[in-house]
Amino acid sequence: MCAAIDQQLEQLQDRLQYRFSDLSLLCQAMVHRSYLNEANDPGLESNERLEFLGDAVLGAIVAQHLYAEFPRASEGWMTVARSQLVRNETLGMIGREIGLGACLLLGAGIANDGARDRTTVLSRALEASLGAIWLDGGEEAVRRVVRRLLEPNFAALVPDELQVDSKSLLQELTQSRSGAKPNYSIIEQTGPPHDRSFRAVVAVDGATLAVGQGRSKQAAEKDAASRALASLRERLA
Repeated sequence: MCAAIDQQLEQLQDRLQYRFSDLSLLCQAMVHRSYLNEANDPGLESNERLEFLGDAVLGAIVAQHLYAEFPRASEGWMTVARSQLVRNETLGMIGREIGLGACLLLGAGIANDGARDRTTVLSRALEASLGAIWLDGGEEAVRRVVRRLLEPNFAALVPDELQVDSKSLLQELTQSRSGAKPNYSIIEQTGPPHDRSFRAVVAVDGATLAVGQGRSKQAAEKDAASRALASLRERLA
């Protein structure tokens, strides 16, 4: 299965600064689901299970790093920082830098459609690679790789400069759980022009999460987001 990309996998290990004991794990991390339709191997699996593992491993390592390196940071700041560090755009950029695209085993159709440079494809392959490192070398090995790959991103973090508010926190939470963004609507406006009061509702996938109130539309939406966050955290506690 890996014969066609042996040289690329050698180069990828150099860029990761990690040598696999079981190279088949790294090869597995390169198998996009589209490749299964063309490969003559009924036992072949895509990289999706490794991606699931790598996503969890990456999130835990980043969270631990933020907790240790920013002892005065609030939960809200760390939530937004983690989201920025592990989002598809960040991981896709790293995937390009280490040459993941050339290593991917893709179906001919999406390969010809530019999938080797597609952010989501690269992001998932990187997560799968981290899952493979976890299985091959354990926690400390993958921790070293993650810290090297994200070192410039960690160094760029400045607690006071991250935009943290209830609306952004709610969006990070709902997108991490369901991939959906919150939608806001002003449902009521009362009072004279110089003393307006607004009521806003926030919903996700058509389901109402909370209603908020404020002296401006933005304030009402932020209040709704705060109430939604409190309600969701209560349910998740």
